[in-house]
Amino acid sequence: MKNILVVLILSFIVTASLYSQSNYYFSRHLSLPEQTATAKTIDLGYPIQLEDVRSIGMGNTQVAGKNLANAMMANPAFLAQPNRSFEVFGFMANLPPETYNAAFFLADNMTEFEEALSLNQVWDGVNAFFVEGASLEDRFEALNTIQKGMRFTLDLFDEVIGDAENPQKHAIALLPSFQAQWDQWGVSLYGYGHSVFMVQQSPTLDRLMEIEIPENMDNPLQAAKAAAQIFGTLAHVFLFESESFANEVFPMAFYLAYVDMVLSVGRGFQINENLHLGMNLKFVNRRFSTDRVPVSDYEAILSNAWSSLNTDVTGLTADIGALYTLPFGTRIGASLQNILPMKSLDNQIVTPFRFPQIVRDRDEDGNIITNAQGDTALVSTYRRINTIRPFSLNTPFIANIGINHPITSNWDIALDWVDIAENDTRYRETTERIGLGTEYRFGVWQDKLSIALRTGMADEHWTAGLGVHILNRVRLDGAMAYDRMVKAHSYFAQIKVGW
Repeated sequence: MKNILVVLILSFIVTASLYSQSNYYFSRHLSLPEQTATAKTIDLGYPIQLEDVRSIGMGNTQVAGKNLANAMMANPAFLAQPNRSFEVFGFMANLPPETYNAAFFLADNMTEFEEALSLNQVWDGVNAFFVEGASLEDRFEALNTIQKGMRFTLDLFDEVIGDAENPQKHAIALLPSFQAQWDQWGVSLYGYGHSVFMVQQSPTLDRLMEIEIPENMDNPLQAAKAAAQIFGTLAHVFLFESESFANEVFPMAFYLAYVDMVLSVGRGFQINENLHLGMNLKFVNRRFSTDRVPVSDYEAILSNAWSSLNTDVTGLTADIGALYTLPFGTRIGASLQNILPMKSLDNQIVTPFRFPQIVRDRDEDGNIITNAQGDTALVSTYRRINTIRPFSLNTPFIANIGINHPITSNWDIALDWVDIAENDTRYRETTERIGLGTEYRFGVWQDKLSIALRTGMADEHWTAGLGVHILNRVRLDGAMAYDRMVKAHSYFAQIKVGW
């Protein structure tokens, strides 16, 4: 460490003399007192729900569509039609491609995160740029070294972080289930697990990204200025290095995971031939956790999110629904979900960051310091700030209405307006809550094999789906649709076994 300090001090002296050509020079480096800042609580209004891939493929329409695998959970009024059915096994998975690409990128670059190879390359380039007596070609080569070191940061933005105005979220969802209906009674037992991770840009790399690095040496003073700015930004990393510097300098990953275990018992009521009503009672155990992911755990970032669900709540809520069938077959449905309030779950994430800054140096009277040549003195500073970000997971009341019309016995179209009260925080605009879809079914091999084609619009994006029904016992469904949690298109798959 002593030898490194000697090299850095010598490099600093050379930097100071060269950067003075632009009327500035570095006079000193400072480590400022640590601070703590608490951000505003982020309210997560995520409903308790049983998603169905069939409805996702046809524009996420389900309020009035009777052929759903989870009809009683979409609208309990469907239980009013007497039936005997059993789903002995069901499983749904949400597989966003960008999530796995991001996770693989982090896992494949563990050495980079652990040893800071790119930052060392940038630092080496800065030192080579300011070597005394270096030729123009030497400094051009040093500039190339700096640019090569910055490529990893650029790739990190593209693959994992996203831009500041639209940061990328990465998530997976899993849903095992069991359901049955006997006469006008229904029961559903399911678990819904959702894991989300994001990578928050670090102030150090943010400063590096703001520096305009020239591609050539046509303007030597501009190149020297850029190299000196990089030096001032990275000086705190190498001059004040600690064991935790990787967690404070590199972008910080954090995850949010929750799991709902739900037992629902429902009853339908046939008021008359056209009007059906229904109600579900839902016994819910909801588990929730949020935490930051240290650099050493990036390799298993998806699996680690499920390992520490340290906050939970158990409660009771209910759904009610109505369904009215018009003389020409059109069904109009409405459902009110989570009408009984449940306690919210609170958690927080604490993330330490180093904030570098270059400021003008001042004397005891507050005057800007200059040297004999009139150059302004600069101070390279850094401050460690611990940011506390609270989260609150609640169970919002959701109101939905929908229309389903059978064009033929095998062809339906549907229109839904979900979350009318706008309590689901995953939506931003009213138009995102409108779903439009259609499904066409046809037999391939008597009663042994049938296929369903689906398409629609949901969340202001196109959806598509395919269903295969085998021997009236096994149902396979797939869909591609916009995932409002990760703000990107995703693949959904589902298998249901029953009769």
